[in-house]
Amino acid sequence: MVRNGGWSILFLASAVWASSGEDISLITAADIAREKPADVMEMLRARVGLDVSNSVITMRGVKGIAVFVDGFASSSTEFSRLRPEQVEQIEILRGAASARFGAEAMGGAIAITTRGAHRVHGNLTQGIDSRNGRFTRIAGGGENGRFGWSLMAEDKVDNGFRTVPDSPFPYQITVADERGKTQLIDGKFGWRGRSLEASLNIKRTDGWSFFGRPSWAFDWRTDNIRAQMTWQVFDRFAVEASLGEERYETTGVRDRGTGVDAVGLAPQNRLVSSYRQRELTLAASMRDRTWSVRSGINRVHLAENFANADYATHLEKMSADSTIRKEALFASAEFPVGAGRLELGLRRDLQRYLSSRVYNAGPPAQTTEGGGALKSATSPKIALSWPLGDGTRLRGSLGSGFSPPQASQLYNGYVSAGSVTLANPGLKPEMSATADLGLAHTGPTGDWGLTLFATRWQDKIATRIVSYGMPNVSQPQNVGEVVARGVEANWSRRMANGWSLAANYTYNRTRVLKNEADPSVVGNELPDMPRHKANLSFTYEPSAGFAVRMKLRAVGSAFTDDANTVVDGRGYRWKKAGYAVLDLAATWRRPWWELTLALDNATNRDYVQGFFWHGEPRILRGELILRY
Repeated sequence: MVRNGGWSILFLASAVWASSGEDISLITAADIAREKPADVMEMLRARVGLDVSNSVITMRGVKGIAVFVDGFASSSTEFSRLRPEQVEQIEILRGAASARFGAEAMGGAIAITTRGAHRVHGNLTQGIDSRNGRFTRIAGGGENGRFGWSLMAEDKVDNGFRTVPDSPFPYQITVADERGKTQLIDGKFGWRGRSLEASLNIKRTDGWSFFGRPSWAFDWRTDNIRAQMTWQVFDRFAVEASLGEERYETTGVRDRGTGVDAVGLAPQNRLVSSYRQRELTLAASMRDRTWSVRSGINRVHLAENFANADYATHLEKMSADSTIRKEALFASAEFPVGAGRLELGLRRDLQRYLSSRVYNAGPPAQTTEGGGALKSATSPKIALSWPLGDGTRLRGSLGSGFSPPQASQLYNGYVSAGSVTLANPGLKPEMSATADLGLAHTGPTGDWGLTLFATRWQDKIATRIVSYGMPNVSQPQNVGEVVARGVEANWSRRMANGWSLAANYTYNRTRVLKNEADPSVVGNELPDMPRHKANLSFTYEPSAGFAVRMKLRAVGSAFTDDANTVVDGRGYRWKKAGYAVLDLAATWRRPWWELTLALDNATNRDYVQGFFWHGEPRILRGELILRY
């Protein structure tokens, strides 16, 4: 697929929907180059209104957002490590997306396509900030006939990016600035023939993270290798294949966590974890001028390991490992119906828990093992868009999603002196259903959209007390039902003299309908789900060589816990106050260089984000790009 005079294989595994729907948003490489975000996640917060807490992404009140990079199942961690100039396109699917992406897509999905080679190029980027952070990035690429390549290397240092000055949990409180280092090398190689395109992507990321306490730090490494192929058998028929592997390893140390005195900060645990994920997708597609059909299979093999040892003696205190195989069949179709277009998707997922083992040194010492269970889900989706004339279009969709239980919940109980946790091999996947109805308009007064949405999910998994005796006995069970309803609105317009304006607003209300594990929370809102989110941006770009931008991001108040505690008995505030953050930036562009100066959180607003974490304070950033 040719883009901007170069090559880029856009292999979007399990693709179902066209990108014109109101439940789908696109962010292009041009958008990223124009807005110059500090990172891609920051841009998504402002554009889409998603939330990120403890590396968990939520949209429209639903936790469970699948992340895919170049068609491969990924995570918010890899997403956050992508550099803005690596991205060709980001596709955001709101609402249930399991018909396309399977498990963990109950609330939607984010599909990222990275860039290939775009003519002969090279650049050196140097960035600094007011907290002594810095990065140096070298990138190059080119095309020689049918062969293309791109290569990027980066060395980056972050300082002071998160603080916890006070918390009801002593292990969280930081006594120094958090900081981290990463080194990245990312290479992509592609070949394009008359009817065949193929690419190979190899990436390694090494890093070190210090979390604000003297004995809380981790070293980690991620390796990726991914190969993709598209064969245009004839004009209307194509075959696609992808094969990849990701490996992750981390080693670290954690302190005692009882406070910020010498005893509480003393090292106590040595932690080691790793995983290996292999993925294969095969698909075939047929398309004509007005219709398209696609179907295929997807298979993922995931092995995870974790161990915790005593810091002084190196004796193992706990370890766990599991192996899971995921298999899926998917199909989709899009075709005209009268003046409108109908989109259909269907996916059948099977998740096989091959093995699971947990060891706990106790006392008493215990090892539990299990395996062999099969959990399945069928996820349909239907969407219809209909033109109403004068640039206005109506769209409605209905789809389902699911999230399977963890292997440890199925097989591995836990026994301690005062409590017993039972395994539950009968756990069912959490299931959801989402309906959307949207109206969009494009015209001289600007582009606007209005969407009503509702999600209801059931069989929520929670820990239920089975016996309040001694020992206390609990078990993970399907006990809950939750609903989220709301409205999304957006408007953008390019005005005269280089001015442009964009705004969006989301109202979202979550409510617990049933929770047999804790009936007292029925009627409450889910934690970390603010009702109100709004973004407003102004851009002044009088010429291609200069632009200034102002972005205002506002987030309403939100509870931190299921009980919806406002202030606890010790005076800690659990209901996070609403806040607004103002970002300013200016960019100067010339053929051989580009300079950006940005002031993030210009008013230095102090706000709580996540679990008692404070958001980033005011920071001045500078970025210089030299090109040839």
